[in-house]
Amino acid sequence: MIARKDPTELSFFYRVSQTIQRVPNEPEPVEQNSQRLAGQAVDPSHLSLKIFRIVQRARLLRLVLALKRIQRPFALWPLIAALLKPGRALVNLSKTSTVKIDQLRRPIPVYSLLLVLLIGVAGGAYASSALIHGTLNTGWNAPDFSVGLSPPSLTLTPGSVATFTIRLSSIYSFAGSVNLNATPPTASSMTVTANPNSVSLLTGTGTSTLTVSAPSFTPTGIFTMNLTGYSGRLSHLAQAFLLIASPPPRDFAIAANSTSMALSQGSSGTASLTISSVSGFSGMVNLTATTSPIIGNGPTAILNPTKVTVTSGGTANSLLSVSTSGSTPRRGYTIFVLATSGTFSHSLSISLTVQ
Repeated sequence: MIARKDPTELSFFYRVSQTIQRVPNEPEPVEQNSQRLAGQAVDPSHLSLKIFRIVQRARLLRLVLALKRIQRPFALWPLIAALLKPGRALVNLSKTSTVKIDQLRRPIPVYSLLLVLLIGVAGGAYASSALIHGTLNTGWNAPDFSVGLSPPSLTLTPGSVATFTIRLSSIYSFAGSVNLNATPPTASSMTVTANPNSVSLLTGTGTSTLTVSAPSFTPTGIFTMNLTGYSGRLSHLAQAFLLIASPPPRDFAIAANSTSMALSQGSSGTASLTISSVSGFSGMVNLTATTSPIIGNGPTAILNPTKVTVTSGGTANSLLSVSTSGSTPRRGYTIFVLATSGTFSHSLSISLTVQ
């Protein structure tokens, strides 16, 4: 074992002499002893092979030292030493180290150092990219929020307005503001508005109202409406379905505030009738009232007025008066009210009991 300040400055000739001394003295035939030169200990060819191996190992040693100097700024040597197999090389690379040439059984391959360097660079690049794009599972739940629409679907008619409720919730202690952006269905001519269009989730939840307006020329069909809630790099999509149905034909309806009446002989009573516009109906409605069965001294029914004008989306009223006499038979009667307007007609019935 030889100690030097720099392992690369080991004496070449000293290593040669050490190698010669380590070569075992092989017994030679007696006839060759007389031919040996004075001071010759080994076969010259065997000595040349040993010297060649020493030179090769010295060159490998210099390569290892050069690679160590290159990688020293990266502090990868402890990792390299851990990856190398035990007994690969017992070399302590320091200025005051001791080198055993005979223990360099196999040289340290250069690709080992390059492989470790590539693994370190690739691992660092992946970790950096994963942290930036949020794909690295670190076990920490990032703050987030959710957004939804209620109800999930609505039915509208052209020329009508509908509203949705926007519900937002905080996830994992999210405490920011969420901006809302509603997109109307394509080729629908509808307009959508979120009010308010920014909701704070400091309390954990928040709501907003989404108003949908369908003009009278909106085509019929099923449409999808998209609502996006975003805050910084976070964004979530909520959807709702809109069914635009054809409006029913224009018509009117008639109703009474009471469907039954009880009177004693010689008394009278009244019922209020309401005529309503349906799907924008407007026009005059004629009213008539009859009693059944028709018998002598039976009850009488009178309408006032007998003609009412109904405006589009409006209503009109009429009063039905029923009277009996002292000789009206005690029994049950039915009063029929008929309302007509052009080709439209509707009726209702009121039960009458004379006691």
